[in-house]
Amino acid sequence: MLLVSGLGLNKLDLTPRLFYEQPYTDLSTAGRFDAEYFTPRMQNLIAALSRDRLIIADVAKLAKRQFRRKPGVEFQYIEIGDVTGNGIADSNLVSEEAPSRATWIVKPNDVITTTVRPIRRLSAIIMCEQDGYVCSSGFAVLTPTTIEPELLLVYLRLPLVCELLDLHTTASMYPSISTTDLMKTPIALPNKEIREQIVEKVRASFAASHEARWLLDEAKAMVEKAILKE
Repeated sequence: MLLVSGLGLNKLDLTPRLFYEQPYTDLSTAGRFDAEYFTPRMQNLIAALSRDRLIIADVAKLAKRQFRRKPGVEFQYIEIGDVTGNGIADSNLVSEEAPSRATWIVKPNDVITTTVRPIRRLSAIIMCEQDGYVCSSGFAVLTPTTIEPELLLVYLRLPLVCELLDLHTTASMYPSISTTDLMKTPIALPNKEIREQIVEKVRASFAASHEARWLLDEAKAMVEKAILKE
């Protein structure tokens, strides 16, 4: 909500239209002819996100640290299903043959975002303890350069932004957005005060989540001890 209001997206006219028209030159310039992309609703959104004349490639770089499989070597693997709804990625220990989609090595403060069905809003920040983990090829790994990872995470998870990303997907059975289109996505930045608030709130959320998990593990251990005593 902070980011939406900070970018003025809450004031946009996003009313669906039953009909509209678009000059052929605009279609030709964009190189696409799908009606959904040229709706006034989506064009208003694109104009608002383009106000700073920035794209994601201007604030983050695409990391391509290739994972090399080594027989018998264990590693922690992050797949799309491991990303939670609060921007945290779980993982699973792989001790046998590596999954075929195990592709990218991640580092702390990387932001991973799914390129498959981006409408699902599956993005996460890599934590310090996840240094060197491996993620699926279904993710794009972004290393923030001029933006806080927390802000990039919230931006990529905005429903309106995910809706825009979804318009760039191809294929029907396994719709995905190319990393080229992802990096060309426009991005607008709020003022410094709102940026600081977003970072603070995201970090507080992560801290609360970690504490909750620790308390849950502690409770489970206490129950197990109580059962064994009986």
